[in-house]
Amino acid sequence: MSSPTMRHPALRHPALAAVAARAAGAGSPAVLFDVTHFGTDGFSAAPPADVTPPTAPDRVAADTLAFHLAGVGFQVHTWAPDTPGKQHDGVSTSRIAVSPHDEAGEGLSRKLFNGSVVINPDFLYDAAHSVEVLLTLGNDPWRPTYADSMMITLAYQGLVAAAAADDGAPVLFLQSPVAPFRDPPRQFRVDGSGEAPRVANGMALRMLVGLEHSNRRKRITLMCELAALATEHGFGLQVADRRFGRVRGEWWSVLAPDEKLYARKKAELFDWAPDSVPTTVQLLTFVGPARVGSSAAIVGDLLARNVGVLAVSEASMQEIAFINIMVPLAPARVGRSRLSSTCLSIADGLGQTASECGLTRRQAVRAKSRIASSAATDYRVLRTGPMRPRIKESASTSDHPVWLSWGMPLVSSPPDVAQLVVSQLREATDRVLDARIDYYRARVLPNGRVTGRAKITVSLAEGLTRGSIPALLSELCPWAQREAVAQLVTDHLPLSTIRLRLAWRERWLGTSGTIA
Repeated sequence: MSSPTMRHPALRHPALAAVAARAAGAGSPAVLFDVTHFGTDGFSAAPPADVTPPTAPDRVAADTLAFHLAGVGFQVHTWAPDTPGKQHDGVSTSRIAVSPHDEAGEGLSRKLFNGSVVINPDFLYDAAHSVEVLLTLGNDPWRPTYADSMMITLAYQGLVAAAAADDGAPVLFLQSPVAPFRDPPRQFRVDGSGEAPRVANGMALRMLVGLEHSNRRKRITLMCELAALATEHGFGLQVADRRFGRVRGEWWSVLAPDEKLYARKKAELFDWAPDSVPTTVQLLTFVGPARVGSSAAIVGDLLARNVGVLAVSEASMQEIAFINIMVPLAPARVGRSRLSSTCLSIADGLGQTASECGLTRRQAVRAKSRIASSAATDYRVLRTGPMRPRIKESASTSDHPVWLSWGMPLVSSPPDVAQLVVSQLREATDRVLDARIDYYRARVLPNGRVTGRAKITVSLAEGLTRGSIPALLSELCPWAQREAVAQLVTDHLPLSTIRLRLAWRERWLGTSGTIA
């Protein structure tokens, strides 16, 4: 995970403006953070994805990230200390300090870490000159085998290595699995109005890369390298459509997935990997100062040690890199260990991960680890496991994604907007079996407003015909939107200050107004 030094102060992450100003004469500041790893028993709810850090309930996080999948997931909060430059205990001997905390609830395995990272105040990026890509391994619902997990690692490594090559560009966001995109048939209009409801989660990776305005060739070089990667392995490749009038969620297709070539390359490269669906995983969070090439070094090490990747959520939050990865345990290691949680150096963490999750003996790995001399050399690894994800439940064809966007003034007890919408969707029992948060990102802006985006998976009732689903979602989303806003309106939150939009096509968040 990374970001280069891009000197565009007016376009930098807004939550850091005050911190950077204070840091100019005070040395490098520290940012505090919480990381939560969790798994449920299938009946208990995941921890609430709100903007209050678990270890600082009297604070509001400047940046919040949540990623839930198949009953397991990650949550991350970051915030600045009250005293600029204040560091967490133990950070004096390192740029990173982390303390683990055991937490548990009925039916819930929850491991909490909190700490701080000393950041580089010169770290700036210009998100206005970014490029977003979608790399698709398959359009079917997410249910990868061990061999598929190695292909996901290969695709992940190819994406971040292409971003880090040459002069380097920051990976601002990377997520997998995500909802794959298919172009509407030709008889539909070019605006994509014929787009069918998507699969909630498929074997696809979505990456946002920041580009320096002065480096005009990087975009072309990046796309050429990604096109070569996709062509060689049968991946699909789409790029965010940045033509005038286009919005986020509209894609320009470069290559369609080639299922036959993908299967052939998977057999050619990883025919030794078990062709079964993993049952047990380790949750890993790599944390450290955001730098170009750090995520490329980490995933390159995992690939060299034959460690598969099932899911990843990578983001830069207040100049800190958080790389959250779900990796499957090797079949021989399943059932041999009890749930535990540790915080390790990057070298020790990757070494233990290779011992438990590497799909071949250590003598058979393709290369010796060079992580100690990489951009991630001082990163820390937060490990929790083993955990048992409900992968079969993520392969339902009745699951469809809806996207949520909101903004409102910050109040003393900020409401959990995404969870409020989920609860409202569950009220439609005649049409919805369940609703759950897949992805959640919220920020507190300097102007006193909280903005956020989320992707929610809706499990529709059985027996619906494929042709009836668009009309049902088109009724369900505005209804849930109106009801959620009605619950948000209070004396301190008048209707005129609330912006909320729920839609089953992501592009609708940008092409339609968000006033409920």
